[in-house]
Amino acid sequence: MSTSPRLPDETLVHIAGRIAHLGGWIVDLLSDRMFWSNEVCDILEVPHGASPTVAEAIAYHPPEWRARARQLFDGCANDGIGFDEEMQVISASGVRKWVRITAEAVSGAEGAVTRVQGGFQDITEAKHADSDRRILATRLTTTLESITDAVVMLDREWRFTFINGTAERLLQCTREEVLGMNIWDRFPEAVDGPYFIQYHRAMRENCSVAFVEHYAPLKLWTEIRAYPSEEGLAVYILDISERKASEAKIHTLAYFDKLTGLPNRELLVTHVEQAIAANHAAGRYRALLIIDLDNFKSINDTRGHDKGDLLLQMVAQRVCAAVGTADIVARFGGDEFVILLDDLGAERELAQQRATAAAGALLGCFNGGFEIAGIDQYSTASIGVTLFDGEAVSLDTLLQRADLAMYQAKGAGRNAYALYSPELQSRLHDRVALEADLRQGLSSGHFLLHYQPLAEVDGRMTGVEALVRWNHPTRGMVPPNDFIAPAEESGLILPLGQWVMRTACELLARWAGAPASAHLTMAVNVSAHQLHRPDFVAQVLDVLAATGAPPERLKLELTESLLVNDVEGTIAKMDQLKLAGVRFSLDDFGTGYSSLSYLHRLPLSQLKIDKSFVRDALGGQQGAAIAHTILALGKALRLTVLAEGVETPEQLAFIACAGCSEYQGYLYSRPLTEAALAEFIAAR
Repeated sequence: MSTSPRLPDETLVHIAGRIAHLGGWIVDLLSDRMFWSNEVCDILEVPHGASPTVAEAIAYHPPEWRARARQLFDGCANDGIGFDEEMQVISASGVRKWVRITAEAVSGAEGAVTRVQGGFQDITEAKHADSDRRILATRLTTTLESITDAVVMLDREWRFTFINGTAERLLQCTREEVLGMNIWDRFPEAVDGPYFIQYHRAMRENCSVAFVEHYAPLKLWTEIRAYPSEEGLAVYILDISERKASEAKIHTLAYFDKLTGLPNRELLVTHVEQAIAANHAAGRYRALLIIDLDNFKSINDTRGHDKGDLLLQMVAQRVCAAVGTADIVARFGGDEFVILLDDLGAERELAQQRATAAAGALLGCFNGGFEIAGIDQYSTASIGVTLFDGEAVSLDTLLQRADLAMYQAKGAGRNAYALYSPELQSRLHDRVALEADLRQGLSSGHFLLHYQPLAEVDGRMTGVEALVRWNHPTRGMVPPNDFIAPAEESGLILPLGQWVMRTACELLARWAGAPASAHLTMAVNVSAHQLHRPDFVAQVLDVLAATGAPPERLKLELTESLLVNDVEGTIAKMDQLKLAGVRFSLDDFGTGYSSLSYLHRLPLSQLKIDKSFVRDALGGQQGAAIAHTILALGKALRLTVLAEGVETPEQLAFIACAGCSEYQGYLYSRPLTEAALAEFIAAR
């Protein structure tokens, strides 16, 4: 069993001045209470277990020493400055004694000093006798072995003269191996590094040094305190690897996405700010791209969120592989990724070419399937691209621009990219203003209905189609093509559609009481947003009940595009309303995506031939053949067929000859206001 070598007397004295001596004391700064070991109590001749306040402990010093004692303690408690002082105290019996007091600060997890602790030694006799130093050396060696810090002593030639047991474990060596060996021979990787530089500075300038450094060969984070003396250098090493690991984990949670491991918004902000500054300084361009997965919600809904998460992880891997090493890929949550493309050059045209080429390459990431749980999942993306140079611009502004371009790509059919331009921004402002006007128009009653009469081919009026109009106070009469799409995108189509349904049914109810109009039907167009709401059936029935309109005179017009999603749910809703008497018409038939496999299952009462086929029927084109086909299909399915857009007697003659029973168009009547419609009905 090895024993610690004896240290030179002078060296031990210097060490003793920096660590615990014969007695020990601890101050808990939160409670301001001091713990004294039994030995301290004996020196001061007080009962064991005494626990004075700091002020009471300082009072044991003679008056001329108290200010110094307070100064040293406050420096350690407030600033972490340790001390080693020889001072006088007066014991409880009035005896003056010389003591050596050492102190060091202990920091908590947050880095603030929470405790001060140290040693307390009666050196009265040592002032007169060197023999006490040998006693001190023995006790000091024992103390060095008991403390938790690793302690290393080096002489002026950088040779090891002492290491304690903690240092053996931390540095992964035994004292027998290293005593007398040059530290830089033992740890050559440290030569010319932070340890080498700081230790030499301490010896050269005769000053203590403190620093934090990572030593890669031992995978060790260390907090170092080194104190020079005439004999060499005393080094105290604290292993802070766990603390650093915790800090790294906190940093990862704060700045990286948990699912993909990519930087998050907070970290991207820093990178973008640095990029803007770099652009400004060098006159260069960079680009910000937003990638949004197309129809990601349906993947989550059909295969589950866990499969959706796997897809996002695979997308992240492919995207990272497709960009340069200097580019930044971040995830903003959901199915949105943001990419910061590094230096694209000083010329805007070249930068634009490089940015769009990168966007094209990113679209290529989605060409192959993503194998998830043994099944290939295919996905596409829409990408928005915006360039920026050194202009004063925020991340939010860049994201808004890229987002606008991304929605432009989605509007172009998805699986595409689009580049931001000021024209896009102008259109966005116009769209925002239009949406605001739509809201105002709904609340202020600026919308009204016009009604286009429907007739049999012999001229007898059968009903009307309700058509919404917007009488804007400054824009005038706004065409439906200009506001229906913004209303759908903003969700305002729901309150607008409800208003149309109620207003049309109120007129239908009034007609029921007049013989001239009791037989007329009211056709109302239904949007996808309305039809796919779970409460659509209840809303229609509530309006019928509230207005008193006869359900059998209400005809709801659907477009083929509405039937693409949730066919079964749509059929179920139609069946419920049909039981109440409501009828259905399929509008613009032949222009959408109808499938005969489910068309015969729909509870329809009518097909409508699109006006484009009517227009082309007399021009030697295929319109006539298509019109005949639709009429034949209607006959086979026992449905009436109505032709839209009949504007000339020749067109009317054609549809009548072809077997069409009903029509609408300018030949019979343009859309009319309610007052004009009343006159029209009276004239019939």
